[in-house]
Amino acid sequence: MTDTRQTSQTDAAEMTTLRKTSSKLLSLGIPLAIGFVSQMAISFTDAALVTRLGAVEMAGTTLALSVFSIVMLLGLGIVTAVSPKLAGSFREGAGDELRNWYVQGSWIAVGIGLVGSVILLNTGGILTLMGQSQELASVAQEYNSGAALGLPLFLLYVNARSTMSAVGQPKALGWIMLTAVPVNLVVGYLAIFGLGPFPGFGVVGAGWSSTIVRMLVIVAAIVLMHRGRAFRNLALGNASLRPRPKLILEVVRDGTPIGVRILLGEGFLPVLAFFVARFGSDATTAHALGLRLVSLIAVIALGFSSAATTMAAWARVDGNPRALHALRSALLLVSGSYAVVLAAVTTIAFDFVVDVLFALDDHSAESTLRALLPLVLTYFLLDTLGTVLGGYLVGLLDTLVPMIVVMISFWGVGLGTGLLLSGPAGMGFYGLWVGMALGAAPVALFNFVRVTYQIKILRTAHLDAA
Repeated sequence: MTDTRQTSQTDAAEMTTLRKTSSKLLSLGIPLAIGFVSQMAISFTDAALVTRLGAVEMAGTTLALSVFSIVMLLGLGIVTAVSPKLAGSFREGAGDELRNWYVQGSWIAVGIGLVGSVILLNTGGILTLMGQSQELASVAQEYNSGAALGLPLFLLYVNARSTMSAVGQPKALGWIMLTAVPVNLVVGYLAIFGLGPFPGFGVVGAGWSSTIVRMLVIVAAIVLMHRGRAFRNLALGNASLRPRPKLILEVVRDGTPIGVRILLGEGFLPVLAFFVARFGSDATTAHALGLRLVSLIAVIALGFSSAATTMAAWARVDGNPRALHALRSALLLVSGSYAVVLAAVTTIAFDFVVDVLFALDDHSAESTLRALLPLVLTYFLLDTLGTVLGGYLVGLLDTLVPMIVVMISFWGVGLGTGLLLSGPAGMGFYGLWVGMALGAAPVALFNFVRVTYQIKILRTAHLDAA
């Protein structure tokens, strides 16, 4: 009887812990997700505006954004490595250390951003060397000539986002990003098309408008962190601005695998388009829309991933294996529920997605996309699990091995299997998407096993210390 009562009390305590952890995960993850959704909305707004300039301008801008994304993703990964260090310092109550990491993160963002800007200022030459036409390369160069200086500003925003998340106060940044969406629409329109007697600047204006909006966002974020009530105790204005090479190298060491992992994962999807093209226009259209659908419904997972990074770092510093165990359970519950519900809604609202969001009026391509939908949603479910658990591992400063697993899974298992199934196995275009799902599955499974292993290590260390 006593054992039964103790078991019941333990179960009740675990459920209470799970509810509290899930609530905290949601309170951190939702504002961060809003920020990611807003970033996507800004990109869609830019694309919609540039489309009105013509097909060539749109194609060139798309190429420019592809180059920008490659450079940006690597920098994003490196700067993200500051996040668990900020969270750990905050949890320890080490204010000077937190301020120091914030400053070093800013130096890294500016340094990597400026190097990336130099690359972006040579977009035309890079695309010409890759075989693109001079016309499209010139348009792409126009856009990135304006957008280049926005890269360090964006990476400074990532560092600010990491700081706000690390101290458990990301809500204000969500509001800033929501406000940035209509501001971007107005600034972009004026820069591209002008108003009345004031002429617009076309594609280069689109690039400059993105830089201006990024500048406004980071200025608002910095003012908030230095003046806002929620951040007043951090005293970020008292931080020493001196760069510390040793700490910068530490972040670069931890962050480079994150950046490479992001590049490998994100770059895998568009690369498949080269193999899809041989299956005809319907397959190409369905593939492009399938990727857009995944990007639309998967973006929220990035918010939970970032929240998991912060909460895992807190538990790591506390030396609390129970908190890590509860976080794993909460992460699976919240992200799993979100993924299943969104997959169901997408299935039910498929006609709305096709007709309204994608404006697809090609019945043959629509039929191909409908047949592809189960594979798209399978990939989405597996990728969501891998993404959120990947953020958990970043919080534990476990970055190198997950990068290697992504490389093997996507580019070995995924691409290799996809090519075999699409060709010799006779599955055609659909075989490539089966390969995508099979590439995402090992990443999700490994990340879960790796998280469990890290919890076990901390639990063992905790018992030894006791």
